[in-house]
Amino acid sequence: MTAQASAMWGGHEFVRNTTGLSYADYVHQGFTQLTIATALTLATIGLTVRKAPRATAQDRLLLRLTLGSLSVLTLVVVASALNRMSVYQQAYGFTVLRVLVDAFEVWLGLLVVLVMVAGVKLSGWWLPRAALASGAALLLVIGVANPAAWVAEQNIARYVESGKLDVAYLATLGADATPAVIEGLPREIARCVVAFQPAPETSDDWLGWNLGRVRAAESVTVIDRGSLPGNCSPQLGQ
Repeated sequence: MTAQASAMWGGHEFVRNTTGLSYADYVHQGFTQLTIATALTLATIGLTVRKAPRATAQDRLLLRLTLGSLSVLTLVVVASALNRMSVYQQAYGFTVLRVLVDAFEVWLGLLVVLVMVAGVKLSGWWLPRAALASGAALLLVIGVANPAAWVAEQNIARYVESGKLDVAYLATLGADATPAVIEGLPREIARCVVAFQPAPETSDDWLGWNLGRVRAAESVTVIDRGSLPGNCSPQLGQ
């Protein structure tokens, strides 16, 4: 039990003290455990609800307690997976993919919570619709939140604290992140990021109009895109 708790919550110290374990392995293990645990929990609950007796109040109470305990344990696995990803991001910075993995893990946790709500009344006819609606809502929130800009802001904040910055990765975030890059970084480093980016499309018609590219073009006017500055490096402080 102690060993399992150390693996789930040990963080940086656990990774550094475990031979042959990388940060990537640590976060991948957490994601795999979460996916398997959630799938098994939902399958077990679905089968149990169909087969378990519910004739008496005692039967229903036992069913609620058993399945509720299983759901709570699954939420512990969700929290552990999110913690592992946080440790990984502290070590190597943020990427859009890592943020999307976080969002997916949160959604799995939400599914478990919805199942717990359904278990209170032992009625879950609404669950499929709620799961679909929550997934659609999450995708909408992600799109509106502009994850590329958010990732750029987090990596810039990390650069301020540690002096470490993956300039090449920031350049891959594209136009959506350009205003955050120019606003948050020193002028010369921002020029490096912009210079590493592909040249922006300037021939969009009204069908191809993109707000992110418009904002990026407006931001770039405050710096000289020009040629790549001589002191640029794909990574700073790594």
